Amino acid sequence: MPARSSKLSEKLVLLPETTSEEDEEGLFEEDEDAAPPRDDEVERRKRVLPDGLRDKSYAERLPKARRTEKLARVTAYCTAQAYKMRATADFVRDQHAARTKLYDDCLYTVYHLPLLPGSDGYRIRSSPVLKSPGGKSVLDEQIEMNERREYREGYFEDEAVYGVKGHEESEGEFSNQSPDQHPKHEDGSRSGDPNSSIRRESNSSLRSGSPPRIAPDALTFGEMFVFSYGVVVFWNFTERQEKDILADLTFSASDTGLSLVTRPQQEEDFETEEFHFEYNPEIPRPRVFNDMITLRSGDHMIKLSMSHAIAQSTKLSFFEERMAQTMQEAQYVPRRLALTGSLGMKREEVVKILGRLFTSRVDVNLSSNILTTPPFFWSSEPTLSPLYAAFRAYLEIKPRIQVLNERCRVFLDLAEILSDSIADKKMTRITWIIIVLIVLSILVTCSEVFLRFGILSKGKGAGAGEGVGGGGGGGGGAGPMMARLSAMEL
Repeated sequence: MPARSSKLSEKLVLLPETTSEEDEEGLFEEDEDAAPPRDDEVERRKRVLPDGLRDKSYAERLPKARRTEKLARVTAYCTAQAYKMRATADFVRDQHAARTKLYDDCLYTVYHLPLLPGSDGYRIRSSPVLKSPGGKSVLDEQIEMNERREYREGYFEDEAVYGVKGHEESEGEFSNQSPDQHPKHEDGSRSGDPNSSIRRESNSSLRSGSPPRIAPDALTFGEMFVFSYGVVVFWNFTERQEKDILADLTFSASDTGLSLVTRPQQEEDFETEEFHFEYNPEIPRPRVFNDMITLRSGDHMIKLSMSHAIAQSTKLSFFEERMAQTMQEAQYVPRRLALTGSLGMKREEVVKILGRLFTSRVDVNLSSNILTTPPFFWSSEPTLSPLYAAFRAYLEIKPRIQVLNERCRVFLDLAEILSDSIADKKMTRITWIIIVLIVLSILVTCSEVFLRFGILSKGKGAGAGEGVGGGGGGGGGAGPMMARLSAMEL
């Protein structure tokens, strides 16, 4: 299956949080050799860009291969079919000494770094968490403060403007509209826009609720999001730490003896998504560019929204890989039908292929949560839905699902051909059995007729010889001969 294009191309998605709906995408034109901008480019940016916007950051300019050693990681793993959420929460809280909170089908977990060696055979354990003067955990206070933020109430104001921005769109906007046509106010809105006053009021309310600075200890915490459908998303962990946590979750059990995971996969079968992130309070709003996430704060609710989309993309990658394997196994079937006119497969092999095809489609459309918006964004935090939708658009989840379903439909057509072939083969076998039975019946009947004629002919020949040899005896020999013939006929 083809990978999502945002892995290979420099795609930008602006995530809804604060001001400036347009004009920022022009900053992300390809740099070719990352040379300093020309004088005319600098002049154009000064004219077009509102205050506070910057060009690509150092992290966004870095190649992906060099980001790992310099930036924090965001990694998702699809390791199992499902996780038992309550049991996993109890295990992480008791054995890893981490803070947990359950959001519908997502378990949010916070570790205080650096991680310590675990006890009782477990690999890691969270460092002790600092407490406030009132005796409450600093982490708990931060979680509660993030949940009480009011700036999310403005997310629905400009939902239509958030989405994937390409280079063609940015060039078209800059060429068709000069900065002199609509003078800008200090907040970046145009005087010719009838909604500018409303937008400024909305933006001011957003700014008042948004944290203007980043906590100095923001990178001293690692965050983990465990999803019920078998995906784990890590923020700010090393690869070694991620694998240690996954190993503890996979090989551990609850108090009742049941495993925390359902149908775990082999490590070589794990599906992963890898990003990097940094904090930058100077940007107008969060953004993701070329798998580089830039956030204005360490708000875990923002990360939760992004993690939902990342987890769905990772689960979808698992389905895509399984579909690719099924395609690899079944690709010779149409070719063989075209060349030989027969399947050349046993009935059990055909039924297995059909089962895998139907299983893939059922998992994608019925047994997973990747098709629709999670209930969390409808019932608990509806104002986070635009942020989730923007990141979902960056990951191209909807078109990938459409491609996957289209491939499933093609394979279901193949499954119909295989089913017809099985039915034809079965009917052909039954027909041949009937033909063989008819032939055997005819052969038995013919054999019986030939035997009767042979016996009768032999009996007549023997009777004629006795009549010639014993003619003087009168009719005395006729009685025994007739008796023998009657016995033969009987």
